[in-house]
Amino acid sequence: MTPIKKFIGDNAFIGVSHLSDARARQTLQRLSVEKIVEVIRTAISHGANGFTFTVHPTNLQVLKELIATRSLDSDFAVYPTLPYVAGYLRTMNEKGIVGTLGELFDQVSIVDRAKLVVESGVTSLAGDPIGLMKRYLNYELSRIPREANIASVLLHDVVTDLAVSYRSADVIQSHIESVRNKWHATPGFVTRNFSKFIEFFNQLEWRLSDVLVMTPFNRIGFQMNPSKEACEAALSKLEGGKVIAMSIMAGGYLTLEDALDYIDGLRNLYGITLGVSTPKHAAETFDRLRSL
Repeated sequence: MTPIKKFIGDNAFIGVSHLSDARARQTLQRLSVEKIVEVIRTAISHGANGFTFTVHPTNLQVLKELIATRSLDSDFAVYPTLPYVAGYLRTMNEKGIVGTLGELFDQVSIVDRAKLVVESGVTSLAGDPIGLMKRYLNYELSRIPREANIASVLLHDVVTDLAVSYRSADVIQSHIESVRNKWHATPGFVTRNFSKFIEFFNQLEWRLSDVLVMTPFNRIGFQMNPSKEACEAALSKLEGGKVIAMSIMAGGYLTLEDALDYIDGLRNLYGITLGVSTPKHAAETFDRLRSL
Protein backbone atom coordinates (compact mmCIF):
# COMPACT_ATOMS: atom_id res chain seq x y z
CA MET A 1 0.00 0.00 0.00
CA THR A 2 1.33 3.45 -0.96
CA PRO A 3 1.87 5.68 2.10
CA ILE A 4 -0.37 8.73 2.36
CA LYS A 5 1.40 12.00 1.51
CA LYS A 6 1.71 14.46 4.41
CA PHE A 7 1.46 18.18 3.71
CA ILE A 8 1.93 21.29 5.84
CA GLY A 9 -1.11 23.57 5.84
CA ASP A 10 -0.87 27.35 6.18
CA ASN A 11 -3.83 28.37 8.40
CA ALA A 12 -1.68 29.01 11.47
CA PHE A 13 0.79 31.06 9.43
CA ILE A 14 -1.83 33.53 8.16
CA GLY A 15 -4.07 33.78 11.22
CA VAL A 16 -6.94 31.46 10.31
CA SER A 17 -8.81 29.48 12.96
CA HIS A 18 -12.30 28.03 12.53
CA LEU A 19 -12.87 27.86 16.29
CA SER A 20 -11.37 31.03 17.72
CA ASP A 21 -10.35 34.31 16.09
CA ALA A 22 -8.61 35.31 19.32
CA ARG A 23 -6.46 32.17 19.26
CA ALA A 24 -5.64 32.75 15.59
CA ARG A 25 -4.50 36.31 16.36
CA GLN A 26 -2.32 35.12 19.23
CA THR A 27 -0.66 32.51 17.04
CA LEU A 28 -0.12 35.01 14.25
CA GLN A 29 1.47 37.56 16.59
CA ARG A 30 4.24 35.17 17.62
CA LEU A 31 4.92 33.75 14.15
CA SER A 32 7.44 35.82 12.23
CA VAL A 33 8.67 34.70 8.81
CA GLU A 34 11.82 33.32 10.45
CA LYS A 35 9.78 31.28 12.94
CA ILE A 36 7.50 29.91 10.22
CA VAL A 37 10.58 28.86 8.25
CA GLU A 38 11.81 27.00 11.33
CA VAL A 39 8.44 25.24 11.70
CA ILE A 40 8.49 24.11 8.07
CA ARG A 41 12.11 22.95 8.25
CA THR A 42 11.23 20.84 11.29
CA ALA A 43 8.18 19.37 9.56
CA ILE A 44 10.30 18.45 6.53
CA SER A 45 12.88 16.73 8.70
CA HIS A 46 10.06 14.67 10.24
CA GLY A 47 8.53 13.51 6.99
CA ALA A 48 6.46 16.35 5.46
CA ASN A 49 6.18 15.97 1.67
CA GLY A 50 4.85 19.37 0.67
CA PHE A 51 3.23 22.70 1.51
CA THR A 52 -0.40 23.59 0.68
CA PHE A 53 -0.95 27.34 0.90
CA THR A 54 -2.80 30.40 -0.34
CA VAL A 55 -0.82 33.11 -2.08
CA HIS A 56 -0.72 35.29 1.03
CA PRO A 57 2.24 37.73 1.20
CA THR A 58 3.59 35.96 4.31
CA ASN A 59 3.65 32.60 2.54
CA LEU A 60 5.50 34.09 -0.41
CA GLN A 61 8.14 35.56 1.91
CA VAL A 62 8.48 32.20 3.66
CA LEU A 63 9.03 30.39 0.34
CA LYS A 64 11.69 32.89 -0.69
CA GLU A 65 13.51 32.40 2.60
CA LEU A 66 13.30 28.59 2.38
CA ILE A 67 14.80 28.71 -1.11
CA ALA A 68 17.46 31.26 -0.21
CA THR A 69 18.63 29.05 2.68
CA ARG A 70 18.46 25.86 0.57
CA SER A 71 15.94 24.32 2.95
CA LEU A 72 13.90 22.54 0.27
CA ASP A 73 15.04 19.37 -1.46
CA SER A 74 13.88 18.28 -4.91
CA ASP A 75 11.23 15.94 -3.47
CA PHE A 76 9.46 18.67 -1.50
CA ALA A 77 6.62 20.17 -3.56
CA VAL A 78 4.34 23.19 -3.19
CA TYR A 79 0.60 23.27 -3.84
CA PRO A 80 -0.65 26.87 -4.13
CA THR A 81 -4.36 27.68 -3.96
CA LEU A 82 -5.52 30.59 -6.12
CA PRO A 83 -6.94 33.17 -6.15
CA TYR A 84 -6.18 34.77 -2.79
CA VAL A 85 -9.88 35.33 -2.06
CA ALA A 86 -9.48 36.94 1.39
CA GLY A 87 -7.35 39.68 -0.14
CA TYR A 88 -9.94 40.33 -2.85
CA LEU A 89 -12.74 40.58 -0.31
CA ARG A 90 -10.84 43.19 1.67
CA THR A 91 -10.19 45.20 -1.50
CA MET A 92 -13.83 44.91 -2.53
CA ASN A 93 -15.00 46.18 0.85
CA GLU A 94 -12.68 49.16 0.49
CA LYS A 95 -13.03 49.96 -3.23
CA GLY A 96 -16.14 48.21 -4.52
CA ILE A 97 -16.40 45.89 -7.53
CA VAL A 98 -15.26 48.42 -10.14
CA GLY A 99 -12.31 49.53 -8.02
CA THR A 100 -11.33 45.91 -7.39
CA LEU A 101 -11.40 45.07 -11.10
CA GLY A 102 -9.27 48.13 -11.79
CA GLU A 103 -6.70 47.12 -9.18
CA LEU A 104 -6.50 43.56 -10.50
CA PHE A 105 -6.03 44.88 -14.04
CA ASP A 106 -3.28 47.23 -12.85
CA GLN A 107 -1.37 44.35 -11.25
CA VAL A 108 -1.35 42.18 -14.37
CA SER A 109 1.90 42.58 -16.33
CA ILE A 110 1.99 45.11 -19.15
CA VAL A 111 2.35 42.30 -21.69
CA ASP A 112 -0.64 40.37 -20.36
CA ARG A 113 -2.61 43.58 -20.06
CA ALA A 114 -1.99 44.31 -23.72
CA LYS A 115 -2.99 40.76 -24.68
CA LEU A 116 -6.20 41.04 -22.72
CA VAL A 117 -7.09 44.33 -24.38
CA VAL A 118 -6.38 42.96 -27.86
CA GLU A 119 -8.24 39.71 -27.24
CA SER A 120 -11.21 41.06 -25.34
CA GLY A 121 -11.39 44.80 -25.92
CA VAL A 122 -11.27 47.39 -23.15
CA THR A 123 -15.03 47.76 -23.02
CA SER A 124 -15.62 44.02 -22.54
CA LEU A 125 -13.17 43.28 -19.72
CA ALA A 126 -15.99 42.96 -17.21
CA GLY A 127 -17.75 40.66 -19.68
CA ASP A 128 -14.76 38.32 -19.94
CA PRO A 129 -14.40 37.09 -16.34
CA ILE A 130 -12.64 33.87 -17.40
CA GLY A 131 -10.02 35.76 -19.41
CA LEU A 132 -9.44 38.19 -16.56
CA MET A 133 -9.33 35.38 -14.00
CA LYS A 134 -6.86 33.36 -16.07
CA ARG A 135 -4.47 36.28 -16.49
CA TYR A 136 -4.70 37.30 -12.85
CA LEU A 137 -4.07 33.73 -11.69
CA ASN A 138 -1.00 33.73 -13.91
CA TYR A 139 0.08 36.95 -12.22
CA GLU A 140 -0.36 35.37 -8.79
CA LEU A 141 1.60 32.28 -9.84
CA SER A 142 4.40 34.44 -11.22
CA ARG A 143 4.96 35.77 -7.67
CA ILE A 144 5.95 32.29 -6.48
CA PRO A 145 9.74 31.81 -6.71
CA ARG A 146 10.69 29.92 -9.87
CA GLU A 147 12.88 27.58 -7.84
CA ALA A 148 9.83 26.21 -6.02
CA ASN A 149 8.68 22.78 -7.17
CA ILE A 150 5.03 23.46 -8.08
CA ALA A 151 3.31 20.06 -8.18
CA SER A 152 -0.25 21.33 -8.53
CA VAL A 153 -2.14 24.63 -8.78
CA LEU A 154 -5.50 24.47 -7.02
CA LEU A 155 -8.53 26.63 -7.76
CA HIS A 156 -10.01 28.13 -4.56
CA ASP A 157 -13.22 26.52 -3.30
CA VAL A 158 -15.14 29.80 -3.66
CA VAL A 159 -14.57 29.67 -7.43
CA THR A 160 -14.75 25.88 -7.76
CA ASP A 161 -18.02 25.47 -5.89
CA LEU A 162 -19.66 28.40 -7.69
CA ALA A 163 -18.64 26.88 -11.02
CA VAL A 164 -20.08 23.50 -10.03
CA SER A 165 -23.29 25.07 -8.68
CA TYR A 166 -23.85 27.01 -11.91
CA ARG A 167 -22.57 24.12 -14.02
CA SER A 168 -19.93 26.37 -15.57
CA ALA A 169 -17.81 23.74 -17.28
CA ASP A 170 -15.83 26.44 -19.09
CA VAL A 171 -14.42 27.75 -15.78
CA ILE A 172 -13.21 24.29 -14.77
CA GLN A 173 -11.89 23.51 -18.27
CA SER A 174 -10.08 26.84 -18.49
CA HIS A 175 -8.24 26.17 -15.23
CA ILE A 176 -7.27 22.65 -16.30
CA GLU A 177 -5.86 23.80 -19.63
CA SER A 178 -4.08 26.85 -18.23
CA VAL A 179 -2.29 24.96 -15.44
CA ARG A 180 -1.36 22.04 -17.65
CA ASN A 181 -0.17 24.04 -20.66
CA LYS A 182 1.41 27.12 -19.10
CA TRP A 183 2.74 25.79 -15.78
CA HIS A 184 3.16 22.09 -16.63
CA ALA A 185 1.63 21.12 -13.29
CA THR A 186 -1.35 19.03 -12.21
CA PRO A 187 -4.62 21.04 -12.25
CA GLY A 188 -6.18 21.03 -8.80
CA PHE A 189 -9.41 22.08 -7.14
CA VAL A 190 -10.42 22.86 -3.58
CA THR A 191 -14.07 22.05 -2.87
CA ARG A 192 -16.33 21.92 0.17
CA ASN A 193 -18.89 19.90 -1.76
CA PHE A 194 -16.88 16.84 -2.77
CA SER A 195 -19.69 14.56 -3.90
CA LYS A 196 -21.22 17.25 -6.16
CA PHE A 197 -17.80 18.02 -7.64
CA ILE A 198 -17.20 14.34 -8.46
CA GLU A 199 -20.71 14.02 -9.88
CA PHE A 200 -20.17 17.08 -12.11
CA PHE A 201 -16.82 15.75 -13.36
CA ASN A 202 -18.31 12.34 -14.17
CA GLN A 203 -21.27 13.85 -16.01
CA LEU A 204 -18.85 15.75 -18.25
CA GLU A 205 -16.90 12.51 -18.77
CA TRP A 206 -13.65 14.15 -17.70
CA ARG A 207 -10.89 12.02 -16.20
CA LEU A 208 -10.43 12.44 -12.46
CA SER A 209 -7.02 10.81 -12.81
CA ASP A 210 -5.83 14.04 -14.48
CA VAL A 211 -6.57 16.32 -11.51
CA LEU A 212 -6.02 16.70 -7.78
CA VAL A 213 -8.82 17.54 -5.33
CA MET A 214 -8.47 18.96 -1.82
CA THR A 215 -11.56 18.70 0.37
CA PRO A 216 -12.58 18.30 4.04
CA PHE A 217 -12.72 14.85 5.63
CA ASN A 218 -13.18 14.42 9.38
CA ARG A 219 -15.08 12.33 11.89
CA ILE A 220 -17.80 14.89 12.67
CA GLY A 221 -18.53 16.00 9.09
CA PHE A 222 -17.21 19.54 9.56
CA GLN A 223 -17.41 21.39 6.19
CA MET A 224 -18.36 18.12 4.43
CA ASN A 225 -21.24 18.99 2.09
CA PRO A 226 -23.91 18.00 1.28
CA SER A 227 -23.26 15.41 4.01
CA LYS A 228 -20.51 13.34 5.58
CA GLU A 229 -22.08 10.16 4.21
CA ALA A 230 -22.27 11.50 0.66
CA CYS A 231 -18.62 12.56 0.68
CA GLU A 232 -17.47 9.22 2.10
CA ALA A 233 -19.49 7.33 -0.52
CA ALA A 234 -18.01 9.42 -3.34
CA LEU A 235 -14.49 8.76 -2.06
CA SER A 236 -15.02 5.02 -1.67
CA LYS A 237 -16.20 4.74 -5.29
CA LEU A 238 -13.46 6.97 -6.70
CA GLU A 239 -11.62 5.53 -9.69
CA GLY A 240 -8.41 7.44 -10.28
CA GLY A 241 -7.79 10.97 -9.05
CA LYS A 242 -5.78 12.25 -6.14
CA VAL A 243 -7.66 13.44 -3.07
CA ILE A 244 -6.02 15.43 -0.26
CA ALA A 245 -8.03 15.56 2.97
CA MET A 246 -8.06 18.92 4.76
CA SER A 247 -9.77 19.99 8.00
CA ILE A 248 -9.11 16.51 9.38
CA MET A 249 -9.18 17.88 12.95
CA ALA A 250 -12.42 19.81 12.25
CA GLY A 251 -10.75 23.17 12.82
CA GLY A 252 -9.26 22.05 16.15
CA TYR A 253 -12.38 20.40 17.58
CA LEU A 254 -10.87 16.89 17.33
CA THR A 255 -7.64 15.57 18.77
CA LEU A 256 -4.94 14.37 16.39
CA GLU A 257 -5.51 10.76 17.52
CA ASP A 258 -9.26 10.98 16.81
CA ALA A 259 -8.56 12.57 13.45
CA LEU A 260 -6.04 9.96 12.33
CA ASP A 261 -8.14 7.05 13.57
CA TYR A 262 -10.89 8.24 11.20
CA ILE A 263 -8.52 8.97 8.30
CA ASP A 264 -6.97 5.50 8.61
CA GLY A 265 -10.37 4.00 7.83
CA LEU A 266 -10.84 5.85 4.51
CA ARG A 267 -10.00 4.40 1.12
CA ASN A 268 -8.54 6.23 -1.88
CA LEU A 269 -6.88 9.14 -0.08
CA TYR A 270 -3.72 10.48 -1.70
CA GLY A 271 -2.71 12.74 1.16
CA ILE A 272 -3.65 14.91 4.13
CA THR A 273 -2.76 18.48 4.97
CA LEU A 274 -2.42 19.70 8.54
CA GLY A 275 -1.40 22.98 10.14
CA VAL A 276 1.35 23.21 12.77
CA SER A 277 2.49 26.29 14.65
CA THR A 278 5.73 25.49 16.51
CA PRO A 279 8.78 23.31 15.80
CA LYS A 280 7.80 21.01 18.69
CA HIS A 281 4.25 20.75 17.37
CA ALA A 282 5.58 20.03 13.87
CA ALA A 283 7.95 17.29 15.08
CA GLU A 284 5.30 15.55 17.19
CA THR A 285 2.59 15.81 14.52
CA PHE A 286 4.60 14.59 11.53
CA ASP A 287 6.22 11.83 13.55
CA ARG A 288 2.71 10.61 14.34
CA LEU A 289 1.69 10.89 10.68
CA ARG A 290 4.40 8.43 9.65
CA SER A 291 2.11 5.60 10.80
CA LEU A 292 -0.47 6.34 8.09
